[in-house]
Amino acid sequence: MSGHRTPKEVVERFLNDGSTDGEWNMDVIEECFDPSYFSHTWQGDLAHTGARQARWFGAFEYLEKLDDHLVAEGDLVVHHRRNRVRHIGDALGVQATGRELEIDHIEMWRVRDGKIVEHWGGSGVGHQIRRALTVPPKV
Repeated sequence: MSGHRTPKEVVERFLNDGSTDGEWNMDVIEECFDPSYFSHTWQGDLAHTGARQARWFGAFEYLEKLDDHLVAEGDLVVHHRRNRVRHIGDALGVQATGRELEIDHIEMWRVRDGKIVEHWGGSGVGHQIRRALTVPPKV
């Protein structure tokens, strides 16, 4: 993609085309991320972030996107998505339950000179996810 892109366009490009079936599209990753990128959530650079995300997201089977919003102001872009997923692997110390649940995923990126340089958030509602996986369902 050529020309000047707004921070929102950069993040949108990454969200729409940065991965398929859990595999990163490295051309899009290189296009959208600065080498100095740091995730405050995953506490590392892009390679570290990818490895930690693969373990986390591998614990859930994607079923359906329920909601999706992208909001930008200045160099910051916030993304909220609600997905319906099935718990199929170890997450937060809980073995696969097969339960379906809705997960809110909220994150924010800082974009500088057309590249993502910082990240915060994600599925940071871990306590809600853990509760959904461990509390017996109401009958």
